[in-house]
Amino acid sequence: MDKQIHFIVTSERGDIRSFVVSRKNLKIVFGVCCFLVLGSGFGWFSSGENLVLRERIATMQKNLAVTVALNTSMQARTTKQEQEQQALLNAALTDLKHKSKVIESILASVGVNLEVHESKKGAGGPFTRLPQDSYAGLTLKVDHYLDTIQSVPLGPPVRGTITSRFGGRIDPINGEPAFHSGVDIKNNPGTKIMAPADGVVVATGYDHGHGHFIEINHGNRFQTSYLHLQQDFVKQGATVTRGQVIGLLGNSGRSTGAHLHYEIKYRDKLIDPVKFIQVNPRAAAVSVQ
Repeated sequence: MDKQIHFIVTSERGDIRSFVVSRKNLKIVFGVCCFLVLGSGFGWFSSGENLVLRERIATMQKNLAVTVALNTSMQARTTKQEQEQQALLNAALTDLKHKSKVIESILASVGVNLEVHESKKGAGGPFTRLPQDSYAGLTLKVDHYLDTIQSVPLGPPVRGTITSRFGGRIDPINGEPAFHSGVDIKNNPGTKIMAPADGVVVATGYDHGHGHFIEINHGNRFQTSYLHLQQDFVKQGATVTRGQVIGLLGNSGRSTGAHLHYEIKYRDKLIDPVKFIQVNPRAAAVSVQ
C-alpha cells in the first residue's frame, strides 16, 4: 500500500505544483487539527461556564453586601435601643433615689426609724441582699417607704391655731399642773376634721372627759385620737383614707371652748403631734398661739 499521498495544485496560469505528504504526517496533522477543534470547543464551553460562575459570584457578593448592610443597620438600632433603655433606667434610678431620700428625710424629721424587713415569719431560704443602687433594690425600698409613709399621720387634721402644746401645762379648768397628751387646735365649731393618713377606725363614742371622739389605727404601730368633736362621720370598723373628712370640730366633753384635741401614739407611746403637723406644707394653716 502506498504510504505517501500526492497533492497537485494548479494556478490560473497553468502552473502545476505537487506536494507529497506521507500518510503518517497526514495523520499527525489531522490529529492536531482535531485537538485544536476540541480544545477550542472546550475553551468556549469553559468560558461560558466561567461567565455563569462570575455572574453567580457577583450576585452572591451583592447579596452579601446587602446582608452586611442590614446587619450593620440592625446592630446600630440595637445599640441605640440599648442606649435609650439605659438612659430610661438611669432616669428611673435617679427618680427612685430622689423619692427615697425625700421620704427618708420626712420620716427622719418626725423620728420614725425605717427598717426594711427582707423576710417575714414562716419564710426562709438563703439571704441575698439586693444592691442598694440596683433598680430592684431601690424599688423594694421605695415601695416599703411608700407603704410606711402612707400610715404616718402627716399634716394638720384641721385648720386653726394651736392653743395648748404637748407635755406639761397648767390645766385650763382647775389651774393645776397636768400632763397634756396631745395638742389643742382652736377653730370655729363645725370646721371639718380630716384623717392625716390611711387607716381603720377602732373606736368612736362619747364620755365626759373626751366628749365625742374617734380613734384610728393607721398600721405600722401608729394611732391617732380626735376629741371634743361636734359630730363624727365614721363608725368603728370603717376604712378611711388620707384627707377624708371624719368629723366636725366641736366643744363636747371637758372643754373650755371649740377646739380639737389631737393625739398621736407610736408603738403604744404618746408623742408630740406638732412635728408631724409641720411636715406637711398645709401646716402653714396651723399657727401656734
